[in-house]
Amino acid sequence: MEIYLILTAVVVLLGIPLIEIKPSVTKKAIYIIIVFAFMLYITIFRYGLGNDYYSYIHIMRRVDAASFLKIFDLGYEPGFALITKLITLFTTNTDILYMVYGLLILVPTAYAIFRYSENLWMSTSMFICLTFFYCSLNFIRQAIAFAIILLAYKYFKEGNHFKVMLYIFIACLFHSTAIILIPIYLLAIVIKPTALSVMVYGVIFAVVYFLSWQILDLAVLILPQYKNYLELNFIQNGFSPVYLIVPTIIMLLALAAHFTGYGKAYPRASSVFTNFAIYNFFIWLISTKHFVIERFSMYVYIMMIFFLPSIATYYRKKLQIYLHNINLKKAMAEGKKIKRLRFDITVDEYIEKRRKKMNPEVEEAPEEAENEPEQIDEKEQQRLDIIKEIIGDDANELKSAVNEKSSDSHIPTEKELKYKPDENYLPENYKYKRKKNENRFISIIKHPAAVYGIFMAVAMVSCLWYNYFGLTVTSKGFHGAVPYRSTIPAYMEMTHNGDNLTKEEKRTWLRKEQNIMSYFYKMMESDEYTILIASKGDTTSGLNDGIRAAFAHLGFNDLANINYNENFAAIVSGGEIIYQSVSTSPLYFKDNVKGYDITLSAERNLSSIKIGSKDFSTNEKGLNIVVLDTKENKVIDKVRFKTYYVMLTATR
Repeated sequence: MEIYLILTAVVVLLGIPLIEIKPSVTKKAIYIIIVFAFMLYITIFRYGLGNDYYSYIHIMRRVDAASFLKIFDLGYEPGFALITKLITLFTTNTDILYMVYGLLILVPTAYAIFRYSENLWMSTSMFICLTFFYCSLNFIRQAIAFAIILLAYKYFKEGNHFKVMLYIFIACLFHSTAIILIPIYLLAIVIKPTALSVMVYGVIFAVVYFLSWQILDLAVLILPQYKNYLELNFIQNGFSPVYLIVPTIIMLLALAAHFTGYGKAYPRASSVFTNFAIYNFFIWLISTKHFVIERFSMYVYIMMIFFLPSIATYYRKKLQIYLHNINLKKAMAEGKKIKRLRFDITVDEYIEKRRKKMNPEVEEAPEEAENEPEQIDEKEQQRLDIIKEIIGDDANELKSAVNEKSSDSHIPTEKELKYKPDENYLPENYKYKRKKNENRFISIIKHPAAVYGIFMAVAMVSCLWYNYFGLTVTSKGFHGAVPYRSTIPAYMEMTHNGDNLTKEEKRTWLRKEQNIMSYFYKMMESDEYTILIASKGDTTSGLNDGIRAAFAHLGFNDLANINYNENFAAIVSGGEIIYQSVSTSPLYFKDNVKGYDITLSAERNLSSIKIGSKDFSTNEKGLNIVVLDTKENKVIDKVRFKTYYVMLTATR
């Protein structure tokens, strides 16, 4: 767990010397390389982390065993199946497998942040704190898909529909859920956020939320083949409302920016990404009732790691101009000169500037206008003087730009007018004014320093809190990435095999174990243990291919092949399975095992594990396990694993 907190600290603290103080392309590159190399290290040298950690090893083995043509019949997306097959042609080493997967996720993400982000440290910290990095340790196919979508940020921002659709298509080759982005994007470009549209959204969201079960019942009437899905834990249960806090804050920040200066200065980007923030909130709202829906949020949520830093940069520029104007007035009064104000630009903007400088485009003026004198009206000249004073642009370049603008005979289209920026709200035209008799509190809130400070505090404190909450407060963690165990596989193998551990140390590790896979391997190690297992309710919804394969490897074949609505009971003694059974009917076992009178009951509404007359079962939904040390005649652990839930959480 500590390594994730260290990672967060590195991201934030390195951002001060490398990003905040005299930023440059070189310093930005160094920052990205250091931080993402740290993430790649964790990605490669983790062991058993993520609910799907073993699943992808199982997938690799299935792909390796299949021919090139057959890999597309295994049920995985073609792009992912092909990449995995290419890996297996060279190696089946787990570390290399996760290294390649990690590179496919982290390299595009690092490149996109480096190229397009207006604040690299803020984007990187949000990538971690909004759980996308943790997601990459578990939902690997989907993480590759959202990394591809992240590369398309520029085209979402510019409204390049063809390239947006192209990237969505490529993402679908790795996870089919990326197709949800097509209707979301079309809605985002058609419906501009207004007071009316936001109210309509609110009504629709409320109706869908409160009538979600009726809508699902109607859906299965149309598609009866999915009727059994309604009984799954993924549909019947939702996330805690706590997980809705950050999406709500992000939506409110986006709306506040859209309806004030940012939305007027950059209407196209603000319109699309504010809609994304609204849709993300809606998906998380529904996830509090049906948590499977959360998966669809990732493709719009990931864009917030660019959108919020862009808004923050807009407010920061206003603050810079405000402070520069104060210093400029003081300098003019004292007859001194101050350095001209320069804004930091994105690497993409820097590349475009260099490209234009190396390949200047020379446009010939119309022949009839060749000898006409250059004319600039008084108002326009005043605007140029102000801009020159603030940002120090060359006067001739500004003059030329105005002449070019004034001679432009292009008639703007309806689409251009729809997203035409209001120049009065651009940062370079900003001038803070306090109205006469204005309420003091209002004037303080409107002050550029207050706006920037409040925005950054709310955005970053909420994200950092969310990260801390997932790593320390909740035992479930994010996507099975915590609690942190070890990045050294050999160390984990030692704990599995029990090498150099005393008997008491083995017991301690067993009682602390939260990972169901590790627990099963550990409990099977000792010949002195008698293990009693009795299920209650749904035992299957949280199981994946890797876990089922591991159960089969350990000899729990009935558990490996268990179906929904089936009960399971088993007894292990001396490291061997002496009894296991699975049935849709209630299971009942009573016999003497190793001198103990054992009674097991496994039903939909009951789990009972009696040793003599005392019941040790936690009697909770999932797999209930009791470990008895027959040599010392005492129960050393009793635990329940939520096998109906993807996190497979252990409770004691």
